[in-house]
Amino acid sequence: MRYLFDASALLNSVRIHGDAIVDFIEKNECYALTFTRYEIGNALWKEAYLMKRIEADQALKALNFMSSLLSLMSIIDASNREHEASILLLATRMGLTYYDASYLTTAEKLKANLITDDDALIKASMRIGIKTLRSRDIPIKSN
Repeated sequence: MRYLFDASALLNSVRIHGDAIVDFIEKNECYALTFTRYEIGNALWKEAYLMKRIEADQALKALNFMSSLLSLMSIIDASNREHEASILLLATRMGLTYYDASYLTTAEKLKANLITDDDALIKASMRIGIKTLRSRDIPIKSN
């Protein structure tokens, strides 16, 4: 199956499923957008620097693990003119941010399930017929 992860869902997937997410990504066609790497870095910085939930060395270890996960995925660049136009049209038609519309447009183009924990994005995807999963609902078999 094909799956497009948003950044927060990819982070949450690791928190929930641990190393089992690696096997899931290797056995499926998994995608992320180019800016996912920066979103993950920003989330880890926020946890380490602003919220003081983790130490900087833990954030670095998590960043390295996330980078290795991203290397197993196909990274989609949504910045070509045709794709950008589709994103903007969907965003204005549905009242979404350009950012959120980029996930929906890409999932639709790839015929992929969108993995997100964002309630607004889930609701919008249902309106246009894109299947979604929350990170906790990823079909990972436990041993």
